[in-house]
Amino acid sequence: MTVDHYGRKVPKHAHGSVNLEHQTSSTQMIMDGVMELYERIVNPDLLVRRVTIAANRVVDEKKAGKEEHFEQMDLFTDYEALARQRMEQEEKFAKERKLQEAMLSVKRKYGKNAILKGMNLQEGARTMERNNQIGGHKA
Repeated sequence: MTVDHYGRKVPKHAHGSVNLEHQTSSTQMIMDGVMELYERIVNPDLLVRRVTIAANRVVDEKKAGKEEHFEQMDLFTDYEALARQRMEQEEKFAKERKLQEAMLSVKRKYGKNAILKGMNLQEGARTMERNNQIGGHKA
């Protein structure tokens, strides 16, 4: 708890950061990192008023894979299994990438409200309304 400028006791702000394993455009990896951070720093007994997320050191996707990675080898690691695991992960990311591109092409052709999550159709949801606004304003 901390004291605000009116002299009231208020909960302390939760701040934190997380580093991803490597540069990625994978929604799943980014969401996993955000959820791990959220669960680590947010007190579940308090209400959340605002969440702000910032991405640092963002690079073009074409430049991201250019860096070489080196690893010290040892006798106790099964490198064939690691290679298979990396290949499976790459296939999973390629499938996710194709899905993202398909969703974007449908949204470009038919509009932002063409593909929505089920929660966006619930009562009180504002996504469809906000998608029709220009810069957050009714036009």
